[in-house]
Amino acid sequence: MLLRTFFIVTVVTSAMIGPSGAHDREKQALALLRASSAQSAIITFCTKHFTIDSTTALRISQTARDVAKEILGEEQSEAAFKSELARRFDEVKVVGEQQWCADQRMALAGDEVQIFRD
Repeated sequence: MLLRTFFIVTVVTSAMIGPSGAHDREKQALALLRASSAQSAIITFCTKHFTIDSTTALRISQTARDVAKEILGEEQSEAAFKSELARRFDEVKVVGEQQWCADQRMALAGDEVQIFRD
């Protein structure tokens, strides 16, 4: 799944503002963990193929995880992240590292925050 920084910011903001149903908040937290896993995969795999702003990617990943932890609690959040990260890494292996990274680079190209530097 291709995730855009705008989506991350929107979900983080909506997760932090106002009450919503527990189910909606859980869905938002899981979306944040998917975004975090994408940034983690970019750091892990894409630095071999592209110039990456790893500091920014790490900050996005950690912020998403922090908000998810506030919503789900530490134990549930950590378990969900581990599961999502394994799924994401499997996705990269199926698609192929270079192709997956190229897809992410293209998807994130128009964002204000530039993770890919080249």
